[in-house]
Parts: sequence; structure tokens; C-alpha cells
Amino acid sequence: MKLWYFKDPLGNFGDDLNPWLWDRLLPGFLDADESEWFVGIGTLLNHRLPVSGVKHVFGSGYGYGSPPDFSKGGYAFHAVRGPATAKLLGLDADTAITDAAVLLARVELSPVERVRGRIGFIPHCVSSRHYDWSTVCRDLGFTYIYAGWDVEIVLQQLRSCELVLCEAMHGAIAADTLRVPWIPVTCYPYIDAFKWNDWLSTLSLSYAPHKVHALYASAQDSSLTQQLKDHAKRTLHAMGLWRPHWTAPGPRQSNSADHAAAVAQLLSASKQRPMLSDASVIDSHINRYLERLEKLRHGSGRHHAAKLAT
Repeated sequence: MKLWYFKDPLGNFGDDLNPWLWDRLLPGFLDADESEWFVGIGTLLNHRLPVSGVKHVFGSGYGYGSPPDFSKGGYAFHAVRGPATAKLLGLDADTAITDAAVLLARVELSPVERVRGRIGFIPHCVSSRHYDWSTVCRDLGFTYIYAGWDVEIVLQQLRSCELVLCEAMHGAIAADTLRVPWIPVTCYPYIDAFKWNDWLSTLSLSYAPHKVHALYASAQDSSLTQQLKDHAKRTLHAMGLWRPHWTAPGPRQSNSADHAAAVAQLLSASKQRPMLSDASVIDSHINRYLERLEKLRHGSGRHHAAKLAT
């Protein structure tokens, strides 16, 4: 059975958890056999899944495209991220557990001292490519946590904090699982509320992120001509003279006032009441996952999951 997950060439904590976590929970189980696929952590349930072979789904969520085509290959749904994914795909309600990253709680981690007063910020991996958010954290005295770092480094940094501000959803999932209080924030419009609500509903929590000013670094390769074109396009858009077939202007470049606004909003967010799910709920989800993993490991869950589409 081969592991299926999204491989970001620049690294992304949530995706990179897959080989790191499953190799520890299922040692020697996954291989290169593409007749069966193990579909784990991530927003993976869409048209990009492999066509051939049985897809064993353990904790993935729907998003980023059209739903899977159940007429192509087989699907064994052992667990999905949440009830919204289950409903959209027409699965039994029992298939919805929570995001599979909750199983971090069953992996032995090296000791890390939690530093009193330390506040961390983990932006979405794409957000860190728009702007150097470490400079914002430096101005605040916060610990910057880059989602593109190695999994163990991200986990170490998260666990050293007393509080984490999270734009990256799997940063929040890891923090919650490892019992680090956290606060959701959103800086950019591409943050997907569907997947956040899908996960949080399994913890009886809701998604109400604190807004933070989006920041963009100056484009090094943006010529004066392109900058003038972008300015003209924004002016025409503001005047109501925009045409749908025109290409959109590049993002407005951030200045010191934008930077200061983001600093102030992150500081304000850090003073709000943090979130942390009920530990008994987490334990219940973990136990359900472990039972289904054991069935899969020993063969009884191989072809008799919550739903098998052929």
C-alpha cells in the first residue's frame, strides 16, 4: 500500500506530517504497491486522487477542486476529517472522526521546555512566501514558526510556546493535540473556512479568526512599466471601469504603515481568549482512529470500511 499526499516542493508542515507520522504509527506497513493507496492527512479528497487502485482514506478532508469520481477505482473510507466532508461525499456520519493529525498525541516526542510567556505565530505556508513575517514577529517579540521547516522543528517550536497564533490549520491542529492554547488568525483571502469548520466541528468549536492585515513584499522583478500598469488597473477598478477579461494587477506592495497595522492586529489577537479543545474529546477521537488502524493493519479493515465504492 502506497502513501498518497501532497508534496509541496518548498515544504508544508501539514502535508509533510504524512511520511513522518505514518511511518511511526505503521512501521513497515506502507510500501510502493500502487494497487492500494493510503490517503492520510490533508485536503486530499478531490479529482486529483489516483484513478487506479483502492484508496484507503484515513482522516483526509474535501476541498480544492471537484469531489472524487467514485466510478474510477475503489474507495475505502475508514475516516474523514469531519461531518462536512462526510455529508458532501455522501458517507455515513460515523466516518467523520477528526483530522488524522490528532494521532500526534500517540507519538513519542523529545522533551521540550515550555517557555513562560512565549507566543508563537505560524502563518499558512503560502503566506510566508508573500512576506517575511519573521520581521513582524521580531517587532512583537513573538516566535516565528515557518510551516516549511522540518516537521520536528515545527513541533519543537510549537511545544515551546505558551500560546500560538495560527493561520496554518495544521499548526492549530498540532497545538491543540499537544495541549498548547492557540488563537486562529487569517491574513489572506485564500484561507479556506470550509476545512477549518469541518475540523473544528469535531471538537465542538467554531471558526472565528481574528483578521490581520495582508502583507506583500516588494516584487524584485517588477519593472517600472509593470508597476505603472498595476497602478492604472487599480485606478480603473476603483472608478468602476474594470473589464472582466483584463488580467488582474499584481498585489499592492506593503509599506511601513501596512506593516505596523499587521503588528498591531497580531498583538490585539494575542490578547484574546485562546482556544483548547476538551481533552476527553481528543482521547475519544484518538481511540477510534487506533481501532481502525489496527483493523487495517491486520487485514480485517482492508476491504470492509465505512463505505467502499467500486
